[in-house]
Order: sequence, then structure tokens, then C-alpha cells
Amino acid sequence: MNRKKFFLAPVFVLTALLAGASAAPAQTSAIDGLIKRMSQVNSGLQSYTATTHVDVTLHTLLGLAPALDGTYYYKQPDKQAIVFDTVPAVAQAFQRVYPKFDPPSRWPADYKIALLSSDASTTTLRMVPKNGGRVAHLDVKIDNANATPTSYTWTYTDGGYVTFDQQYAQIGGNYLVKSQSGKVELPSYKADVVTSFSNFKVNVPIPDKVFEGG
Repeated sequence: MNRKKFFLAPVFVLTALLAGASAAPAQTSAIDGLIKRMSQVNSGLQSYTATTHVDVTLHTLLGLAPALDGTYYYKQPDKQAIVFDTVPAVAQAFQRVYPKFDPPSRWPADYKIALLSSDASTTTLRMVPKNGGRVAHLDVKIDNANATPTSYTWTYTDGGYVTFDQQYAQIGGNYLVKSQSGKVELPSYKADVVTSFSNFKVNVPIPDKVFEGG
């Protein structure tokens, strides 16, 4: 069986500075408080696996739509990988455009963070990587009630973007992503992507070799 391991690094990485703006003290305090709440979500989660199905609709002349099945692996603090059972050659580019999900506890060290918008139900943060790179900024929409991110949009310096929304299931007291739907619009790769996660197994042993390259 031709199994392929995908690492969540630059499916759906994470730099232009915001135009001369810095967050006011009250905004900074609110942002810090929200990020602290996000960091406390799933505090008892050490690891989990999930059966994964991905439907990719490529916007090419051939209109190809590969479907991928595999297993998602997560291990504290931030190890993530998807091992697909089989990967059509046409889907190989998918590996290069799925951004990494940094844990919220690392955001203040890695990004300049500003409040983009806020209302009673949601808060949207704009995060600019401090070390530059391909990404101009990342916008994250957060559910205020449970402090979980519901939407990500990466905007790249070449004008492209990757955006997706996600929904959660409560499994053993943890908020785990059960589905994602999004769009990739890059100069060399354009696609719609829908992902589902099921058959969750929480706090199970996962060998570190699952996350090794190769």
C-alpha cells in the first residue's frame, strides 16, 4: 500500500506590518485574556487520532477532484501529521499549501497581534509574523463563548490566500475539529477543500516516529 505522510507545515506558514498601528492598552489586555482562555481549552488533552477524509476539487482545465483517506495524529505540545492511505500524484501539491496550526500559547512570541473586529459572539485577530516569510498576515476568527478558533485566513505576500472554516465536536470534554471547508487561491495551486474527522481516540499512545519526516 502506498501510504503518504503529510506534515502540517507550510493543508490549509503561518509579513507586512499593520500600517503604523499598535494595539491600545485595553485592546492588548483583551487580546491577552482571550489567548490565555484559548490556551486553556483542552487542557487535559495529551494526544488523539482521528479518521480523516479529504475531498479536493482542483481548479484546473481537467477539473480533477481527488479524494484522500487517512489518519490524523496530534500530540502535545504541537506535533501534527496526517498519514494518507494513498495519494494520487495530482494531489502531491496539497502537501505544500496546508499551513501549520501553531498553538495559541505561542502566538504572542511568533506574531504581532492586533484586534481586527469584535462583537458579542466573535473576535477576529490579525496576526503578522515577526520573522517575515511568505505570509503577510493571518486572520483568526474566535468564538467568544468557548475560546475556539472557527476560521483562519492566511494572506500571502504573492497575493494568494488560504481560508477555511471549521466546526467542532465535544469528545471526552475536549473540543476537537470535526470538519473543515475552505479554499486555496495561490498562483500555482487553486482548489476547494472539504475535510471531515471521525472515529476520535483521545489520549492514546502515539510513537514519535509518526511525526518524523521521510
